[in-house]
Amino acid sequence: MTNFDFFKTAIKDYRVGAITESSKFVIRKVISYLKPEHKYIVEYGAGNGVVTREILKSLPAGGRLAAVELNADFAAQLEKIKDPRLIVVRGDVLVVSAELSKLGFPQIDAVICNMPFTVIKAETREEIVRNTRVAIREGGMFLVYQYSVLVLPLLKKHFSKVELAFEPRNLPPYFFMKAEKTK
Repeated sequence: MTNFDFFKTAIKDYRVGAITESSKFVIRKVISYLKPEHKYIVEYGAGNGVVTREILKSLPAGGRLAAVELNADFAAQLEKIKDPRLIVVRGDVLVVSAELSKLGFPQIDAVICNMPFTVIKAETREEIVRNTRVAIREGGMFLVYQYSVLVLPLLKKHFSKVELAFEPRNLPPYFFMKAEKTK
């Protein structure tokens, strides 16, 4: 899928939230947050799979990745990735986040999120963040990368440790918010 195809998909579906694929700099930054103990990962808003493919490359042996995508065009792109460790979940993150235990993973080590919180109702944002905090293991990570810091106060409300970073080498630039689940 080209950036132009990505843009056309984004124009057709306001819920996509991005206008182009993530840059190689954004992808590298996402991967830099992953640690060897992150074996069971969920990706909210996986898009066309440009980040998903790189997560799979860094996933430890025996790991699993569930890529959640609502847009049918993007989900079809994800299903073309031939890796037995990948589960493509077509659906709404709100519903999926409440049922992460149904993935069959022994635990959730990390959730990586690039879904557009800016186009989601406030109460839905809150529920997704709360559901995610409940689902991930102690010491687990919720990594959100967005064009805005709208969700930052929610992350600070539900997680005791939150870090903010910025990646300017993307169009538009991204904010990275890393939340860790601690006691």
